[in-house]
Amino acid sequence: MCLTVARQLLVMAIIVVISFFFSKKNRFGKKESQYLSRILLYVINPCMIVSTFDVEFSGQKLKALGLAVAVSFAFHLAMIGIASLLFARKKAESQNFLQGQKAGRSEDCSQNQNFSQDQKAGRDSLSKIAIVFTNSGFIGIPLINGVFGGEGVFYLMGYILVFNVLLWIWGEWLMTGTMRPLKILANPNVLACAAGLAVFCLPFKIPYVIIEPLKMIGACNGAVSMILLGLLFASFDAAAEWKLYAKPLARDVFLRLLVCPLFLLFATLFALRAFAFAGEMHLIMSVLFIAAACPVGMSVSSFAVVFKKDADYASLLVAVSSAACIATIPLLVALLELFLR
Repeated sequence: MCLTVARQLLVMAIIVVISFFFSKKNRFGKKESQYLSRILLYVINPCMIVSTFDVEFSGQKLKALGLAVAVSFAFHLAMIGIASLLFARKKAESQNFLQGQKAGRSEDCSQNQNFSQDQKAGRDSLSKIAIVFTNSGFIGIPLINGVFGGEGVFYLMGYILVFNVLLWIWGEWLMTGTMRPLKILANPNVLACAAGLAVFCLPFKIPYVIIEPLKMIGACNGAVSMILLGLLFASFDAAAEWKLYAKPLARDVFLRLLVCPLFLLFATLFALRAFAFAGEMHLIMSVLFIAAACPVGMSVSSFAVVFKKDADYASLLVAVSSAACIATIPLLVALLELFLR
């Protein structure tokens, strides 16, 4: 599995490098990155979700998928809890800071500090999303397919379904401070999850001329994600950003790749013993654990661009965690196998 991850990261790196130099040469910037981000979030991802459910219906598979969805929901809630607890202290400090400003600081100083505080609050929101939402699509799908085959990818869709629903509920709330139920229900990614389940449950196969375009568009997910990442890299000063981001970057990558997966490792072992009667439980839990151990998802970069947050920091989170997962994922899987002996 280590070789599978390394090969996939090499493919990703090559696309990022090509995009980086092409973007530098043509001086692409925010306008192009916003366009790619919206295409990725609102078109490519929904097509990928729907097309993945185009498999033959089975009652046993549907029950197993339901179990995968339930476990995935529990996994995400646990990670949201971890992220929220870790940043609770920072939130309290931020509120005290704002109260101090209201107590009577100079207007110019207050404006500068407010701007700085807004930047930190935006970065903290990105950090929370990065800790919870993994790259279960670009890294997870080829990795699971290489290890477990198509059946493993099918159960991975339970994770991706929960991922998309919570990303557009909790993630958008972090970005905007609001939660709009109607907009969440009308979001293409959430609608795609519902449509995918409907496609799976249909007693007939979707016509080729309908499903094939969705598959072709969905297959662009990995390449477009990496092109966007290369474009984002091309638009910032690496030396200055590394110095500015080093400490929070190390913290967030450590939390995403080690703290959360290690916590979920024990949850996985508990679930395997509690639901040992379920025939596909070992496969389901292995797939979901690997998905939860993946690096920071490209959705973080996309959200940063769409909601005008710190895109430079988001792109660094994705890149650094993707490189580091070459070591962490095999280690975590080895630990899982060791405990299961």
